[in-house]
Amino acid sequence: MDINGLAVIFLNNLNGFGPKTIANLIKKVKKLELIWQLNDHQLKNLGLKTSKIKEFNKYKNKFKAEKIAADLKKENIKYLTLYDQKYPQKLKEIYDPPPVIFYKGILNFQLPAVAIIGSRNSTVYGRKIASRTAAELAKMGVNIISGLANGIDSTAHQGALSVDAGITTAILGNGFNYLYPSQNKFLSQKIINKGLMLTEFNPEVSPKAKNFPRRNRIISALADLILVVEAGAKSGTLITVDYALEQGKDIMAVPANIDRPNSVGSNRLIKKGAAIFTKVSDVSDYLSQYLQKEKRENNFIENDRLTKKVYPDLNYEEIKVLKLFQHEIEIYYDDLIKLSNLTTEKMDRILVKLELMNIIIRLKGKKYQFKGLQNLLKPI
Repeated sequence: MDINGLAVIFLNNLNGFGPKTIANLIKKVKKLELIWQLNDHQLKNLGLKTSKIKEFNKYKNKFKAEKIAADLKKENIKYLTLYDQKYPQKLKEIYDPPPVIFYKGILNFQLPAVAIIGSRNSTVYGRKIASRTAAELAKMGVNIISGLANGIDSTAHQGALSVDAGITTAILGNGFNYLYPSQNKFLSQKIINKGLMLTEFNPEVSPKAKNFPRRNRIISALADLILVVEAGAKSGTLITVDYALEQGKDIMAVPANIDRPNSVGSNRLIKKGAAIFTKVSDVSDYLSQYLQKEKRENNFIENDRLTKKVYPDLNYEEIKVLKLFQHEIEIYYDDLIKLSNLTTEKMDRILVKLELMNIIIRLKGKKYQFKGLQNLLKPI
């Protein structure tokens, strides 16, 4: 039993204990597994006020670690604490990272990600843009992030799942014991089977209005780019945008009909400097630049005149993977790892970049297919 992890879950369940309070408390506690043994005097010395000490004591004896562990296992709910190696780095870097995140599905934090967000009261046009864009990006191996709400959010998830091997991540504003909105039951199961669903809220936390702004900061944190499809003058979408700007993320917005109320926020974002989205390549161009941060190893490229001439920005490891595809048209992911001797993190980044360049495509069963070296001649 992961007693340290369960101690974090216990703290995460206490009213008035936000991410900062919990993080500060954990820093000061010498043995986290003994946190339930702390008395009032010790808690006060750790910096807790009287109200928080009362809350701590109120739930200390009610929290049964073994039962919680058994319940999580029964419901197939996994979790990562802020101190786990697999906890997403992007989330660690924000002002108030969640002490624990619960999840169902497959971890996909290494993939480039685009948050597609917008109004619940969406138009047919907005839903068409969200679905089509999500599907086309998903084909390239991009993780589509949204909030599972009705309207643009759920449409974006559906678009990503409509293609083979499409990946999407849904961020919840409640615990896993609740499904919100209830009509997304079937969609939720599909996301769990093919993608990832996560929340910072303990399983028994119901959906409440105050939870959703907290959810929104996670959506923006995990995304590399925020795409606003439709948004009213005052909406949760704009809250996500505010978080994204605080976190240094770039914003794109779809120009919308000026006669519709749910277009005001989107058009206002463009006025304020958000990039205008008109086609999927607007996003893929951005992501290609994001993936090219790694420096080239010039010695190898200079010795390969053809590759340098065709596309000079491939680095040593990317060329290494590309050459594997020239020997085998279709290669399984596990074989790529074995043949290249690269880490899964590096391999994932390279494969996504080659997909964005239209050199390879992702097939079912974690298999990749080479489309032809001539595609290198096409601009990203």
